[in-house]
Amino acid sequence: MKYYVLRPSRNKKIIGHYPQTKSIKQNCDIWNEPRFIEKFEFQKIGIEPITANAILHNSSKVTDLIDVVGMGFTRKLLISDKLRKILVNLRKSGLQFFVSNVIYKGINLSNYWIMNLYEVNPEFIDFEKSAVFETNLFDKVKQLEIKSVNEFLEVKKEIDKKGYPNGILIDKVIIREQVSYDFFALLNVEGGVKYILSEKAKWEIEEADCTGIEFQPIELSLAEWLHGGEREKVYGKA
Repeated sequence: MKYYVLRPSRNKKIIGHYPQTKSIKQNCDIWNEPRFIEKFEFQKIGIEPITANAILHNSSKVTDLIDVVGMGFTRKLLISDKLRKILVNLRKSGLQFFVSNVIYKGINLSNYWIMNLYEVNPEFIDFEKSAVFETNLFDKVKQLEIKSVNEFLEVKKEIDKKGYPNGILIDKVIIREQVSYDFFALLNVEGGVKYILSEKAKWEIEEADCTGIEFQPIELSLAEWLHGGEREKVYGKA
């Protein structure tokens, strides 16, 4: 089975303006409000959180995946209702969605959601075939011999005790055979999080004509994908 990392489109013909988002409307004191959605990462949210709103450039196009970076959206996806319905059918647990209107040319577009995927699945990784490193800030200190998810979690716990800037990175990700989920998330990877889709999920999203999305093969690093010519072969120049 082939797997892909869900990426926002970089093609201006698709998104209109790069970046799509001009600014973010904050709806609370983002530092002191405990209900602000930024306070919750990869955990189930038991309240109705306060969300932020992405404000698009006038020259941007409205897409099903909106590329937005900033407080309120850290390591989370901002998606249309059409894409939300597909993802819900691909995964039956661990998903929450909260309304987050997109502001475009002064109009509130109400059919947008912030996705909170609070179950991550490191057990889907084939650690014997993947490459795991202990890191110090941005540097790989040494490669670790990890054979199983339990071993990974134990080693991670020990490294976490050392505190910042020590960390652990799954640099090369190989997914195990016979994984039953078509949509899942991985942490401790390049970029902090990868939202992963199976070939089946990719086909469903493309068949539904969802826009603003690119699918990076999981075996490629981001540098290989963006600067090695592989992305351009599939999606054209950014």
